[in-house]
Amino acid sequence: MDNQIEIGKFVSLRKQELGSRNDELIQRLWISSQSIHRWLQYCQYHYFNLVNSTESVDLALDRISQYRRKGENVTVRYVYEANIVAFLNSLHALLDSFPYLLNLFIPVFQNPDSTSIKWSESFVKKYDGYSFYDELSDFMLDPTFNKVKGYVNTTKHKYLIRIANNYKNLEFEEYQFKRPVRDQNGKISFQEELLPRQDAIAFVAECHNSLIPRFFHLCGSVLASKGN
Repeated sequence: MDNQIEIGKFVSLRKQELGSRNDELIQRLWISSQSIHRWLQYCQYHYFNLVNSTESVDLALDRISQYRRKGENVTVRYVYEANIVAFLNSLHALLDSFPYLLNLFIPVFQNPDSTSIKWSESFVKKYDGYSFYDELSDFMLDPTFNKVKGYVNTTKHKYLIRIANNYKNLEFEEYQFKRPVRDQNGKISFQEELLPRQDAIAFVAECHNSLIPRFFHLCGSVLASKGN
């Protein structure tokens, strides 16, 4: 899927519906879609730089010394740490802004600045009956998405999650995240859970290679619903 073209379709399809009747809404939708596209580019940039700074020789030299690569003004540890933080922050911003765009595209709140427009069971349930509802609900409950939220909320509000260099891989220390669970009646709740130490590069790669494509598949499903 061409992510840039798909994001642009939110604006073009809404324009077809509204014509010139609500220029302010179209402007908001355009800004929102462009923001998502930019966050995606930031993710791509930081992922590329992370991969480029964590080759086996980089990790080995970083483990035994204060290794600084030619042309850089900080040691390689700060390079890969900064790109991990920036990638996950950008990804979180991209995903967290989707409910705002969705409500502009298919309004369920007349006030586009309502604080109720967010990833929550009550907001998602308002799209029950749409063809993309199950996919939207599943994405809200996606374990990787919720681990990203846990990571970003910890680093933003508490402290930087430390990263251990084990020569061949990087490893996050344990951190708390909220795991979504459904009870017997289908009610969703979020339970605090301690996430064990995990491979940091593998986690970022999973986000890049799986979570982002799942998000844009959801975008495609929302767009396709206009034709149903």
